[in-house]
Amino acid sequence: MLTNSTRRAVGHRPLRRPAAYFSARLASSSSSPTRTQKLAAWSAGLRYDDLPPVVVQKTKDFFLDWYACAIGGRHHAAVQAIDTFAKEMGPTSGSAELLHRPGGTSAAFAALVNGGASHVVEQDDLHNSSMVHPATVVFPAALAVAQATGANGKDLITASVAGYDVACRIGAFLGPSHYAKFHTTATAGIYGAAAASAHLLKLDAAQTLSALGTAGTQAAGLWQFLVDATHGKQVHTAKAGFDGVLAAYTAKAGLLGTADVLEGVNGMAVSMVPGKSTPEALDNNLGGEYSITESSFKWHASCRHTHGSADGLLQLMKEHNLSAADIEKVNCHVYAAALDVLGRTVGAPQTIHQSKFSMGFVLAVVAHRGRATVLDFTEEALSDAELDAFRQRVNMILDPEIEAVFPEKWQARVVVTTKSGQVYEQFVESAKGDPDQSLTQEELEEKSQRIAEYAGVKDMAALEKTFARVWKLENETDLTGFTIV
Repeated sequence: MLTNSTRRAVGHRPLRRPAAYFSARLASSSSSPTRTQKLAAWSAGLRYDDLPPVVVQKTKDFFLDWYACAIGGRHHAAVQAIDTFAKEMGPTSGSAELLHRPGGTSAAFAALVNGGASHVVEQDDLHNSSMVHPATVVFPAALAVAQATGANGKDLITASVAGYDVACRIGAFLGPSHYAKFHTTATAGIYGAAAASAHLLKLDAAQTLSALGTAGTQAAGLWQFLVDATHGKQVHTAKAGFDGVLAAYTAKAGLLGTADVLEGVNGMAVSMVPGKSTPEALDNNLGGEYSITESSFKWHASCRHTHGSADGLLQLMKEHNLSAADIEKVNCHVYAAALDVLGRTVGAPQTIHQSKFSMGFVLAVVAHRGRATVLDFTEEALSDAELDAFRQRVNMILDPEIEAVFPEKWQARVVVTTKSGQVYEQFVESAKGDPDQSLTQEELEEKSQRIAEYAGVKDMAALEKTFARVWKLENETDLTGFTIV
């Protein structure tokens, strides 16, 4: 039997301290650092004073947008199940808040629950070229760690900007062939959660690199939930936030994550990208371009792949004074990823969430209601015979020209044939909410109020106070008090 002294004698101890080990590794490759090392160093070194005013404002805009989405998902079965798990397994007190009910917990469990909740109503943001919904993974982790560490508003903004860039750059690196197999919000999003958490923990470049390595070995998220209308999508964002926090805190404690998790010989590109990755996306113009300014708000409460077609149909109906009853057929010319993701919902959708991934159902709602808000997707709508009949008259068609510019652009061409035989066509270059058609603060507040109404929020005055706090987030010294009932 080995005693403690024997273990020490035969080498049962670390050869060197982990921080020193990674610092030495970084130094040894300083002449030609990997792209991942550059990204980690930039993330760790980012400071609030580096940020242009437009980046600060966009961060506040997207924080409010995310906050509303997190409130909106509070009653969903997946969120209730995750919350039950948090009550049973996590601490029942702590400085990190759950947004839907009073009582604190640890940063990891707050990120878990709030992250799952914010990916329910299908109105959280999207970064087009990376195909990542960054807010729903970055902000849950960032707010939780900020509350746990006593950070201020400027700290939260800076960490969130870093998290956005890391998640979106890695999503763009992984590319469309990865997205065809994996939910990139989960697989790239975990890196964003780790980077934001690491920044708030004040980890240096070596420790941040380690956190990214640990995040990458946990990255997962399969599309099968779309086929059988289950809750995998909420698990993806919940676990990405939780695991990102885990990666950062363990890096701080000395756990070593792999240094080349993305481009290594057994790294993510080799293992999880069937086609071509885009390595230059990881470090191109770091600090010159910010992913958070390139992200899109979602005006419609449905999968982003439906938005261009929804906008096109609305434009045609308005321009030609059409009603749903006038329309015989709608052909939606789209890119392959839209066909792939939306094509997994076959036939009549079985749940509210699945209905938001049916092009036919979404356009039926748009045609009959003149909008597609969170209040328009209901159990009653699922059994509406008129909506179902319209759904069956909608087709998706692969358009080579639209496919050629995806994912940088999410275009659509909508062709409507009326019952009288007239044919109308509308091309949509970008959807409402994209950077060139961004939402105003007034529209963001309107959207947030609708989501709060959907969630049954009783204290609307508290929501309006939150609006005021967020618009001046950089001045906040206490980031608690965001729970709303």
